[in-house]
Amino acid sequence: MNNQNDGNPKKGNFPLAIVLGLGAIVVILVIAGLAVMNKSEVTTSASPTPSVALSETPSSTPLAAETPTPSPTASVLVPETPSPNATASPSPTATPSPNATAFPSPTATPSSLSVSQAVERLKQTGVCPACDLQGADLKGVSLSGADLKNANLTGANLAGATLDGNTILTGANLSGANLSTAQIGPTNFDGVNLSKANLSKARFYQGPSLIRANLKGADLSGSNIESSDFSEADLTGVNLKDAQLGSGLKLTKAILDDADLSLVIWRGLTNEMVDGASFKKANLTSSNLGNMKDFKNVNLTGATMPDGTVHP
Repeated sequence: MNNQNDGNPKKGNFPLAIVLGLGAIVVILVIAGLAVMNKSEVTTSASPTPSVALSETPSSTPLAAETPTPSPTASVLVPETPSPNATASPSPTATPSPNATAFPSPTATPSSLSVSQAVERLKQTGVCPACDLQGADLKGVSLSGADLKNANLTGANLAGATLDGNTILTGANLSGANLSTAQIGPTNFDGVNLSKANLSKARFYQGPSLIRANLKGADLSGSNIESSDFSEADLTGVNLKDAQLGSGLKLTKAILDDADLSLVIWRGLTNEMVDGASFKKANLTSSNLGNMKDFKNVNLTGATMPDGTVHP
């Protein structure tokens, strides 16, 4: 009996150890499970971040929506690209615009205007500095107050035109221009090129100034020069045949070599009016300029005097 009771407890202890061992295993498994769960939470908590990134990858749809954001920028640039073209396209429009510009805009480059546009501009505004008016037809036009500074009037037709003290011709080129029968008031022609210009039967009155003007080969035949200042002007080869010269005319230090002064009548001629002037080889036939031979400081070398004699 005693031996059997001693064996039972041994048998009872064995299953208890198993139970305890199993319990320990369960505890370890639970702890391991919790650790795994924590890891999975970390993983899952990290996964939102990539999932956000992934959701942003599909959110390439929003990115596509954001792509329009640059596209407005592109659309802004696109108009700017044509805008230079637009600038270029107005410039053809700017070609006709000279027609519009021909009137008011002194800022627009007058030299870019055609002759017809320059004429229109001059008629409308009276302001056309540096304009190209070569060969322009301005017959009978009043240029009172006109600004033609540095204008090209070569060969222009100004027959019967009116010029006065308000006409600005500084630096203008009037070579070969037709100013026949023109009415020329106190205009400033100082230094102006009038070479070979036609001034026949023109009337000079109220003291126009032609100081140092270039009148080489100009035609002043039959003109009426009541008063004018031609001091230091170049009148080489000028035609003054049958001209009427007033007492207000000055030719101080002017050059009239080879000039035709035949039949000229000069009222009130004095030495001071021709002081220092040169009349070398000039034709004074049948003029009333015979007393010039007695004037001091006048060069008459080779000039044909009113009586037909040649001055030594």
